[in-house]
Amino acid sequence: MALWGKNILQSPGYINQSVFDSLGSFAVRYLAQKKDYYHLFDYYKWDENQLETLIKNEYNWEKAIDTNSTWRIGDGTASFYNYIYYTVAGFTENDTFRSNQIREGMMPREAALKKVNEENKVRYETLRWYLEIIGLDFKEVIEDINRIPKLYQ
Repeated sequence: MALWGKNILQSPGYINQSVFDSLGSFAVRYLAQKKDYYHLFDYYKWDENQLETLIKNEYNWEKAIDTNSTWRIGDGTASFYNYIYYTVAGFTENDTFRSNQIREGMMPREAALKKVNEENKVRYETLRWYLEIIGLDFKEVIEDINRIPKLYQ
């Protein structure tokens, strides 16, 4: 926690209108006593292969047409913001997820990189469908996103 405080003080951009929401989320997740809800993976070890087998075999989980991943395939929003993240910053939430798995000793770095290279492929079909659903022109949106200055070299 001290490291977070130090980073915030060194980067004042962290202190913006979202700071109270972020502090509230931190307090609820890490400080507040859990009386009437629980985080499943605080008590059950995350085993991706076991969970994927369960959701596919027991719940007939449908997969998206444009990815082999079963994670974050929902309504199309993830394909949209991950396209922005990847285009502008060079990484997505997949990278964060797999990095956490590496740090937890759940996956070797080489396996995580292989997965992330596959998971970070642009999901064009879902992206096109999502933009159509929310009333935005695919070509125009992609061109606008591609014009955003990059945060990496």
